[in-house]
Amino acid sequence: MSNLRPPAAKAFSVSIVHSDARSAAAEAAEELRAGLGGVPDLVFCFFSAEYDAGAVATTLRECLPAPTEIVGCSSFAEVGQEEALTHSVSVLGLRCEGVRIKTFAHADCELPSAELGRRIGEELIPLRPELVFLFPDVLRQNATQLLIGVQSVLGKSIPVIGGAAADNGTFKKTFQIRNGEVLSGGVCGVALRGGVRIATAARSGYHPVGSPRKSTRVENGNILLELDGQPALRVYREFLGPRADEMPAVSIEFPLGVLDDSRSAEVFPPLVRAIFGIDEQRQALILGGDIVQEGVGNGTIRILRATRDDMVKGAVAATEEVLAQQPSADVAFLFNCMSRKVVLGPRYKEECAAAYRLLPKHLPRIGFYTFGELSPFGSSSLHHESTFTLALLQFLGEPA
Repeated sequence: MSNLRPPAAKAFSVSIVHSDARSAAAEAAEELRAGLGGVPDLVFCFFSAEYDAGAVATTLRECLPAPTEIVGCSSFAEVGQEEALTHSVSVLGLRCEGVRIKTFAHADCELPSAELGRRIGEELIPLRPELVFLFPDVLRQNATQLLIGVQSVLGKSIPVIGGAAADNGTFKKTFQIRNGEVLSGGVCGVALRGGVRIATAARSGYHPVGSPRKSTRVENGNILLELDGQPALRVYREFLGPRADEMPAVSIEFPLGVLDDSRSAEVFPPLVRAIFGIDEQRQALILGGDIVQEGVGNGTIRILRATRDDMVKGAVAATEEVLAQQPSADVAFLFNCMSRKVVLGPRYKEECAAAYRLLPKHLPRIGFYTFGELSPFGSSSLHHESTFTLALLQFLGEPA
């Protein structure tokens, strides 16, 4: 005889494309309530950065009054029930009796990212969460350090998933929303407890094309100054050859793979770092996330490349991996890097389509194209980039 209460989780996802932000949000909320047959307990919302964030947030709050909790952020593109798409308000609602929910939001502040993460962890201690979603603004926050701060309180084994809020590719300003509130520069998210079972995978499809290098000088975690004792930007340009003239735009095709002896190398690369910018004066590469310096960790770096077919295969591999772990699920979350959409170009829909062919047809799903992904890899959660991440959730119910 089971000691678990019967799960009452129900999910529904819908994406609305409309020229007006308020109309899109209102229609999404209406369809959400109809699809669920009632008011949701929790709503995830990912919306085009071209929309007015305030209009989206306030309209959802008006159409879905308390006690519905609402959390989400702006996106480079959205992942809906049927396909990947752009210029939409995409929402997923959950009715999950017996699941405890705590949303949180912190506006831009002067705290170091690790300290902000630690405070979020302390805020969540009373819940004793089984899963945490994070949606940070990496234009102001260091997602790697933010995650480390959360883990310093809740432990490294706590599953943390999500993605960094995005804009339309200008890297100027992103937005997070929580219950009608709009913020920028900070972080929002939600923690869950209630017999939540989760399976995750993170795959890039990239493969190494450059010789192994050592990161011999790193500043602030993400400024790579030297590779093998040579200026990092010069080494990178020498690898690119004639294509060096296309810097910095070409760097989206050639991210860096980071090896760390403390993590599994079964899936190469275990960690991908995108090049967000360059510093000509210091001959440095500015990365989207932290790496380790030789002497502190392994510090081994490989330049990577992937064909469009390789990227699609990476998404398929991730989907096969989660389904092998957990064939049954109530909902799926897909957080995919915006760089992959740029590289795939007009073929960007193929990536999600390939994953969808493997997922159960009617499984509710949602996600967005991010400025960085958060997903477990091995024994702890990591901040990824240029990576396709997928999570399947099943609500089993807490012990009666």
